[in-house]
Amino acid sequence: HCPSPNYQSSGINAEYGGSRTANLTTSFYHSSCPFFRSFSVRATSMSLALLILCLTTTGSVVARSAEPELSAPESVAKMPERSPPVREEGSQALNKAFNLLDRAFLVIERQTGVLADGPEISEVLDSVMERLDRIEAAISEDRQARATEMKIMANNFTQKLENLEKKVDAKLSQLESLVGTAGEKVEALEVTVNNITSRIETKIDTSVNLSAKSVQLGTTIQTRQKAWLSEVRLISLYKLTGENNPHSARDYNPGLVVDGQFVFSNTHESYMRTYSHTRSSAANNKIWVELGGLFRVYCVRVWNTRDGNKSRFAGTQIYVDNTMIGTASGDWGFHDFCLAEEKVVHGSRVTLHQPRADYLILLEVQVWGNGPYNSSDIFN
Repeated sequence: HCPSPNYQSSGINAEYGGSRTANLTTSFYHSSCPFFRSFSVRATSMSLALLILCLTTTGSVVARSAEPELSAPESVAKMPERSPPVREEGSQALNKAFNLLDRAFLVIERQTGVLADGPEISEVLDSVMERLDRIEAAISEDRQARATEMKIMANNFTQKLENLEKKVDAKLSQLESLVGTAGEKVEALEVTVNNITSRIETKIDTSVNLSAKSVQLGTTIQTRQKAWLSEVRLISLYKLTGENNPHSARDYNPGLVVDGQFVFSNTHESYMRTYSHTRSSAANNKIWVELGGLFRVYCVRVWNTRDGNKSRFAGTQIYVDNTMIGTASGDWGFHDFCLAEEKVVHGSRVTLHQPRADYLILLEVQVWGNGPYNSSDIFN
């Protein structure tokens, strides 16, 4: 039982006497059927033999048909001239036949070699097919193993996802519980904040009212303070005093200039009652009065002795702290140093300074002003 053969037809169309002949040979070949292989070789050999015979015959026939008909004497006479061309054409036809025969033998050898190697090729093909079957079986087993492994991995992954989903659900439940508790706390805190806000607003309103009242009260106090402080009065009576060149006898201390007791009507020193006297006539003799607070000074009045020492007070400078408000001039028994209303001077000490070398002799010193003031509560 051979499979259906593949038919390969080959032939040589020979021109014989101007007519086309049919195929001379037909070969049948099938790679898997030995019968057709041997039949193809034998048919090829017979075809080649017939081909040679036909070519030889064709050469002689062609040569004869080309010759014109001659009588016996003419053919004998012309025989030497026509023989060489006939032999040459026949020789050429034989050469072509032998060339074709050589090619036929080569084809036969090749086909014979293929037939000889056929069993080995079949064995190799069987081996290859067997290996392919084994490879296919291995691939199938590997696919089944991989499919099983992938199924196991998929099951594990699904299990892990389910566990993770359970954990997420548990966490979400906890979060929902915490959110609910936090919401309640936020609501409670909101209520507390609202209460505190309401209290703060109430206190703010109260504070605003108190502030308004405080401002009103402060304004009233300030107005009254201004009215009270606007009174100019004696602010030096019985205040502390000092000097830089005190007399050795206590009867001439500077406190006598603020005691409010003196006799101005008498011109003799024995009857002028009390007065202050420096120890020497050195330069820069000073006597000062400590007011005890920050006062606005309006006026400083000085009573000089009325004896022969009146000229000693000339040139004395009057200071309120570091501000000089006047200088004594002339031989007068009374000197008045008052400031204009627009000139505002505050201080806590009034100093009488004699810069030249001379005694400083005084009956009484009076400082007029108002206060005391705080440094941040000064009314101009």
